[in-house]
Amino acid sequence: MNEPTYAIIPTNGRDCFRDSLNAVYDQVDHVYVVEGGPDAKLIDAGMDYERNFSIIREPELNISKWWNLGLSLISSKMQQNGVRRWNVVILNDDAIIPSGWVKAVAGRMRDMQVAAACSGNPNPIPAVHTAPGPVGLATRMQGYAFVLAGEKGVRANEQLKWYFSDDHVDWLSRQKGGMLCVPGMYVEHRFPNGQVTPEIQEQIAKDAHTFSQYWNGMRPW
Repeated sequence: MNEPTYAIIPTNGRDCFRDSLNAVYDQVDHVYVVEGGPDAKLIDAGMDYERNFSIIREPELNISKWWNLGLSLISSKMQQNGVRRWNVVILNDDAIIPSGWVKAVAGRMRDMQVAAACSGNPNPIPAVHTAPGPVGLATRMQGYAFVLAGEKGVRANEQLKWYFSDDHVDWLSRQKGGMLCVPGMYVEHRFPNGQVTPEIQEQIAKDAHTFSQYWNGMRPW
């Protein structure tokens, strides 16, 4: 894997964020932390990380916007430097990737020439999806930890503010070359649905409607 590789971690300052950052920090060239939401705790930019670490602050509660801020910043930097291919790892702040995960997943993504990849496929054969539409949970994009081929230009839909953002990115990636689910390489996801407040529950219902409208009535499940 020779491509420059970056990570984006949105967080509101939960303690688990430090473990997520520690797990990815030495596997990528630079980490962009998006301090997201109106109640985000301010993160100490020092944190004993003297290199390859930046903070983006965005008060709106919108995970798609958080991802896109990092993706656009990285894309602009790569284009200015004449870089033609780069990888972007997107992680939840409660996703703890194992050692070697980035090299394994991004490397397989490049080998198979697809637009996105994740891990956790329980079968020994990689699964590649190339058309939008529902697939089994085991091989669809794991939204808490995935890699994008940055030059493909995949972006989240900022009308999807909380749920279905990863499904939208998954389906767009299929249209741009495919989404791969690599066998094994399981990621620890500590708090699935751990921040679903009444406000977010209302947003989820709106996101479900928005997703279905965009994808001609289809839903991921």
